[in-house]
Amino acid sequence: MLSIGNKTAFQTILAYNFGRILSYCTLTLILALAINLGFASVYSELMIPLRTFAGILLVLMGLYICGLSKAILRIESLGRYIWKYVQPFAKSFLPIQTLGQAFGAGMIWGWLPCGLVYSTVLWASSLGSIELSLIAIFGFAMGTLPAMLLAALFSQQFKQIWSHYHLAWIFGISLTCYGLYTIPFIKNLLSNIV
Repeated sequence: MLSIGNKTAFQTILAYNFGRILSYCTLTLILALAINLGFASVYSELMIPLRTFAGILLVLMGLYICGLSKAILRIESLGRYIWKYVQPFAKSFLPIQTLGQAFGAGMIWGWLPCGLVYSTVLWASSLGSIELSLIAIFGFAMGTLPAMLLAALFSQQFKQIWSHYHLAWIFGISLTCYGLYTIPFIKNLLSNIV
């Protein structure tokens, strides 16, 4: 196993991912605080449009994973405006030689343009309470942890398994269906049918 100083690659990858998880939680907390404290009256009017937009982003991400659409890349490109201010700070963590640098690099990861993360943060922050928002984003982040760890440790083998078992289609379709379900008017329509 690779090592960084006297730390194993697994410890480094773990530190990186805990930084990534904390960044998602921090981003959600900032947005949830703004929505719930600063803009409570506006929030009630924007809740349905925000959830609809977040659902659409999830659908677009699912279609991208399946290879059916690249529309999400246009939305992700908007994140470049934020990233150009964060990128110089990110360089200070490279090359990663300590667990602290790995954790810091993971913290920066949350600010990278990513439709899946942005849509989940937006969805989580629009749930109506700060506690619920943090629980939701933490659940999402922890749910991504096994895949991120496996991808980092066994990237070549993971790529072959991903391709052989058509996992892109499985995950893409699942994400698309979930995204559709989170869109308020579709959710209401389905609940009326069932």
